[in-house]
Amino acid sequence: MSDDEILRLLPMAAAIVARSDDRADQQLALLGAYDERDQLQMDRVLRGFLTGLLRTAWERGWTPADVAQHSRRTLEPGVEKLLQAAISAEHQGYQAETIDPRWLDQLTDLGVGQPFGVLDLTAWAAAERVGRYLTLHHTLSLAGFLQTLPPLAQLFPRPGAAVRRTAGDRPAVPANAKMLARIRALLAKAEATDFPDEAEALSGKAQELMAKFSLDQALVDAGPAVEIPDDSAARRIWLDTPYVSAKAQLVGAVADANRCRTVIIDQLDVVTIVGDELDLQLTELLATSLLVQANRAMIAAGKHFGHRGESRTRSFRQSFLMAYAQRIGERLQAAAAETKAAVSDADAGRLLPVLSRREEQVEALFTKLFPNTTTRRTRITNGAGWEAGLSAADQAQLEARRQVRR
Repeated sequence: MSDDEILRLLPMAAAIVARSDDRADQQLALLGAYDERDQLQMDRVLRGFLTGLLRTAWERGWTPADVAQHSRRTLEPGVEKLLQAAISAEHQGYQAETIDPRWLDQLTDLGVGQPFGVLDLTAWAAAERVGRYLTLHHTLSLAGFLQTLPPLAQLFPRPGAAVRRTAGDRPAVPANAKMLARIRALLAKAEATDFPDEAEALSGKAQELMAKFSLDQALVDAGPAVEIPDDSAARRIWLDTPYVSAKAQLVGAVADANRCRTVIIDQLDVVTIVGDELDLQLTELLATSLLVQANRAMIAAGKHFGHRGESRTRSFRQSFLMAYAQRIGERLQAAAAETKAAVSDADAGRLLPVLSRREEQVEALFTKLFPNTTTRRTRITNGAGWEAGLSAADQAQLEARRQVRR
């Protein structure tokens, strides 16, 4: 049987296996028969099939981090290492200078190092101690998953696209790594502590550093240069179920307070944040931390039952998180305004055109990535959950700024 004949069978077989259809065993048995005749041929065809699907995913706006995050919510745990091996093999065809640095950062975070390797299914199965049948099953499950990926907004150039690298290019990551390390350390401690007062102080100090960091960078941009550089960008945060809409509102509240815009894709449980590169990084740090703190506070609030004894835990927790998001947003907005008000009159005059220009740049990118968006309203269905969420958010108030403000 030729490679093309096997390749024609794979899309349907992958779709059936990915859906756990009743015909999955039949499809696996059919391909297993071909596999017994020529395992090397089957490996070659499957390798080309997977790498082709990954290339299509990149063309549809997905990045390695997106695929990995979504796969963890969809596929069996054992498939992730196969996905990493397939991504590594797919990247062999690109010149290093045509891969965006942000893309390479994602590969590093996923454990896909360089030099990129060849996808040898037989060697992979031996390393993972997986039988041949399960190897075929994992491969088809992964292929079926990749076939279903919908289009996403292209956040930065995919591999193979020309990447400009000139001496005047600004780094995508802020240079003050020491400040970022301090912020991360404070938020990590806030997530780990069981004492609300301590978490409040740690989160407040982190927010104070973040606001000062962002304004300091804006003042640098307000230097003698005629043109303010466009550092607007976008990144995605994948949310854990349940209560995705409420969690998205919390991310949106943090983003709004830090001059960023957000969009949620309900079908994928993902929020896209658009903003200045530095504001994006800081927003992601704080939003991720507050999601952890909110979830812990929600669980600590306990379950909720109606007056007849019926469980209302789901509506309670949904309302809890929505109230938490609203109150946190109010407090962050107030904190941001206070930090801005503390800037000297001379610096304020220099900051205004920079912040205005950044807002225009962010809005332009947002409109380009998401030309058609709708605003959704969410109903509150549990008053007790709402009140408990407000109370928990009050405990996470960010007023440590007053103690350290100049």
